[in-house]
Amino acid sequence: MNTYLQRKKRGWVEDSELSAHKNKSVDELTHLLFSKKASERTLAAKLLPLTCETSDNLLICLKTEPALYTRLAITEKLESGNQTTALKMIDFLAIIGDNQHRSPAAPSKKKSFPLPRDLIARSLGRMTPEIFPTLLEAADILPLSQLSELIDAIGYMAFYHPALATTENYQRLLQIKNTYSNEPLIQWKFLICFSAFPQSEALLLKEEQFAAEAQRSINLLALKKD
Repeated sequence: MNTYLQRKKRGWVEDSELSAHKNKSVDELTHLLFSKKASERTLAAKLLPLTCETSDNLLICLKTEPALYTRLAITEKLESGNQTTALKMIDFLAIIGDNQHRSPAAPSKKKSFPLPRDLIARSLGRMTPEIFPTLLEAADILPLSQLSELIDAIGYMAFYHPALATTENYQRLLQIKNTYSNEPLIQWKFLICFSAFPQSEALLLKEEQFAAEAQRSINLLALKKD
């Protein structure tokens, strides 16, 4: 199978194909979203307007979508959403795929904030910073498995939008961290998250359990100062 056909099988579509379907109705596009052909599902994901109903359908499809380019099209559409979309996405944290961290790992060697491994956390982190308060509110109520992934999204967004790294937001996150002092995974995730918050430097310097991760966060904070 040549490269083009392989890409089509994984849901790739050309811009010209989008033009040919842009006049389809929402019902017609929704039907394509559940097509057996990955390329048709991609077309639908790219062309459907983002409403409450289509957000629900996109998230349902994302749970089982095997095609790479279709997954990308779905997540890109969701990332263009607002607070309402974000609230729907939060419910899907930690339930799509099996790439999430189950325990602390060695520090990343990359000189940037680690890309969240959870698919929904990754997309939440890429959304407009206007949804940041929604993420913070969710951090107070989510179960541990979902909180672990949400912390990644919060840190990722704050890292690339420094205006979010306020003392108020840091103190709110620190309070949540202290609530879960006996949860190693949560503690480790917060050390990564705090590489986005300059206010955390004193805390990071005192870290003993995950000293290597804390040092990485300190190094990232120093790079952002330069």
